Amino acid sequence: MRICFLLLAFLVAETFANELTRCCAGGTRHFKNSNTCSSIKSEGTSMTCQRAASICCLRSLLDNACDSGTDIAKEEESCPSNINILGGGLKKECCDCCLLAKDLLNRNEPCVAPVGFSAGCLRSFNKCCNGDIEITHASEIITGRPLNDPHVLHLGDRCASSHCEHLCHDRGGEKVECSCRSGFDLAPDGMACVDRNECLTRQSPCTQSEDCVNTIGGYICQRRISRLVPHRHRANRIGNAPRRMRDDPYSRAGEYREASQANTEFGCPMGWLFQHGHCVDVDECNLGSHDCGPLYQCRNTQGSYRCDAKKCGDGELQNPMTGECTSITCPNGYYPKNGMCNDIDECVTGHNCGAGEECVNTPGSFRCQQKGNLCAHGYEVNGATGFCEDVNECQQGVCGSMECINLPGTYKCKCGPGYEFNDAKKRCEDVDECIKFAGHVCDLSAECINTIGSFECKCKPGFQLASDGRRCEDVNECTTGIAACEQKCVNIPGSYQCICDRGFALGPDGTKCEDIDECSIWAGSGNDLCMGGCINTKGSYLCQCPPGYKIQPDGRTCVDVDECAMGECAGSDKVCVNTLGSFKCHSIDCPTNYIHDSLNKNRCNRQPSACGLPEECSKVPLFLTYQFISLARAVPISSHRPAITLFKVSAPNHADTEVNFELQLKTTIVGAPNVLPAIRANFLLQKGEKRNSAVVTLRDSLDGPQTVKLQLLLRMSKKGKNFNTYAANLIVDVAAHKRHNTVHPPLMKIR
Repeated sequence: MRICFLLLAFLVAETFANELTRCCAGGTRHFKNSNTCSSIKSEGTSMTCQRAASICCLRSLLDNACDSGTDIAKEEESCPSNINILGGGLKKECCDCCLLAKDLLNRNEPCVAPVGFSAGCLRSFNKCCNGDIEITHASEIITGRPLNDPHVLHLGDRCASSHCEHLCHDRGGEKVECSCRSGFDLAPDGMACVDRNECLTRQSPCTQSEDCVNTIGGYICQRRISRLVPHRHRANRIGNAPRRMRDDPYSRAGEYREASQANTEFGCPMGWLFQHGHCVDVDECNLGSHDCGPLYQCRNTQGSYRCDAKKCGDGELQNPMTGECTSITCPNGYYPKNGMCNDIDECVTGHNCGAGEECVNTPGSFRCQQKGNLCAHGYEVNGATGFCEDVNECQQGVCGSMECINLPGTYKCKCGPGYEFNDAKKRCEDVDECIKFAGHVCDLSAECINTIGSFECKCKPGFQLASDGRRCEDVNECTTGIAACEQKCVNIPGSYQCICDRGFALGPDGTKCEDIDECSIWAGSGNDLCMGGCINTKGSYLCQCPPGYKIQPDGRTCVDVDECAMGECAGSDKVCVNTLGSFKCHSIDCPTNYIHDSLNKNRCNRQPSACGLPEECSKVPLFLTYQFISLARAVPISSHRPAITLFKVSAPNHADTEVNFELQLKTTIVGAPNVLPAIRANFLLQKGEKRNSAVVTLRDSLDGPQTVKLQLLLRMSKKGKNFNTYAANLIVDVAAHKRHNTVHPPLMKIR
């Protein structure tokens, strides 16, 4: 009975898997037919079937985007920049991966992908590396086959026999795709997985107070604390499977990181640390790993901590922002309590009133009045009238030598300049003008200093006090001799600046000028000051020219010497080509069955005996021409100037005549072992502006010195039948030096 049940469960599972497979195939077929993944018509109506169809449709869309990017890279040299369209990111990624492979092949470098490429990128990279792009060979080579070949039938589970190290995906293509788990990158072979070092990323995953330690498939963060073993070093694995663990008190709360295998299998609870074979309490208060605010005091407990509210003493006041307690200084007649200044009742604590007087407490002080006096302070009873009359305190000499002003019920002393009368304390006190009139007493470039009864303005360095004692005037250190500049001095408000003449730089002391060694600074930068040798001089430099150049009056510019104009390479059968710093003497040797043209030494004419029948002669060039051009080494080619025109060829422009052009690279002779030789792909053959014309352009910078021989074949035909062939030998002499000037190509005409 049990066996029947298991067999039934297996059949149900297999049927469900087959059902999902049909749903997936329907989603793939929907994209191929409609090129979209909306309104998918799946094989089933269940939500599970529709979800499987949607997944496979999107997978087909992304695969198609990747293949489209690879095709763009094969035909063009740039990739689309718009990644906001559906699948645009993967399309650009696969395009860039193919272009990278093409660049490696053009430089004759090993076509090996770096670690970290995705499966789609690796597929595009390997496809372009294995020759699935057009490369010029002696004969045509075609490699690869379509990924979705209808004639190829895949049987069984291909992932079972794959060499994927982690995960395998069978999408129905030519090969299965491998991918890696989190923390790993796909290796260049597309199958193995290598550990990703998260600690080498631009932004460390750990905080500034932690050290990142890479582990296989993850990382750990160790807090830099001496004599303590971080809690995260404890064992946190079950078997061989790592688990995610919450950070210990050494790190921020709420984060989770990958734990690593430790040296012990003993685990301590939160708030405890494994040390010397047992768990000890972590003092979060001492380590600073608590989260108590500034208004609370941390108190350590076993395995945890508590936050107690801070309390200040009677004579202290608590800052509501920082929680700091500061001492309170109360004026005379007051005492501090509960963060406030409270009045002292002198009548209770002690007073000096006479026998017939009574003490009356006042804010910050006290007064003595006649016993039984019902009048207010500053008044007394007139015995004759029984009314309260004002007491003239000025007659009692309360102000001393100062002028006294009697007021109803009180008095005021007239203080001198810089003082003001305190009605509560009944005395003259100094006025702090720097606070009371802040910003209006001294100049903005001065510091206000309060003095007893007055103030002073102290100017900042670089300024001096004006005659009014308040304004600050700038000191010109350059004219007064304060500045010690070696060459030039520039006065600035409150200071000065030393500057140097051209060719000098300010030294570390800010006053002396040191010579700039222009030769050393620019050497090897790719923008050398001189073509030849460079001689540093005090404040300047001089240039030495290499052989084949002459120096100009400015002592820096080198001009090429035209050896051909000086009569070098003489002879009727010689052709002199001037190059940068040298020249080339070419000898035109006509091949067999050809003789020199008597009117043009650059041409060899075919002898009548070279061929017999007209059909045979139509394939043998009627004459050979030789054209020469010189180029500087590493001529700059960029997006602003993608190619340089070398030769222009025009043939007879008859209505019934058709001309086919073919460009071949014959020989390349380099002048030094380290010179990169030119290849056919460096040159481009294009149609000219006129009919039956062509243009030979340079699409890549060439190294030098080297001599490149190209041959351009012109096959003329009428009504599809060849009747003449011409050949032009194009010789390009690349110099050993650079020059940034315009090349003027010669114009050839075939008559």
